[in-house]
Amino acid sequence: MPDYGPSLEAIARRLEDVCVWAKRVSEKPALRLTPESLSLEITTAAAGSRTHDQQMLQRAASAMEQQGSRIDAMVERARSVADQKRELVRNRIVFAIAGMVLFAILPGILARSLPASWAVPERIASRVVRADMWDAGQDMMAKADPDRWAQIVNEKRERDSPPH
Repeated sequence: MPDYGPSLEAIARRLEDVCVWAKRVSEKPALRLTPESLSLEITTAAAGSRTHDQQMLQRAASAMEQQGSRIDAMVERARSVADQKRELVRNRIVFAIAGMVLFAILPGILARSLPASWAVPERIASRVVRADMWDAGQDMMAKADPDRWAQIVNEKRERDSPPH
């Protein structure tokens, strides 16, 4: 009979190596998992991954919101500047009109408040018609009442003309 001892020893060694390997593999956590615990592990890993993704999305959304707020503030500031310019133009127009009205009324009030002997209103009137006070007075009388002015002129001519 052949001697199977060395072959059996080799098989025994290999079987022992397989047992060591099987023991190492059996100690791996994945082999200890049941379908329920494997499902739980997958769910936990997915949740962790999604949590990271959600954090990144939240950061991105927050950054976009901040930038949107900055843009809104810039637009509001630009509107505010435009409103201020419009208000400034309105104020300038109102003050210009008020100044014109004031300076149209004030000289007359001031001229009438001065002593009559100064003849300030009469001097102003003569300057307006660009004539001396005498000629300005005659011009104003002729325009105010042409018939009466004609009567005054005729009476003056009769007085100044030599008798016939």
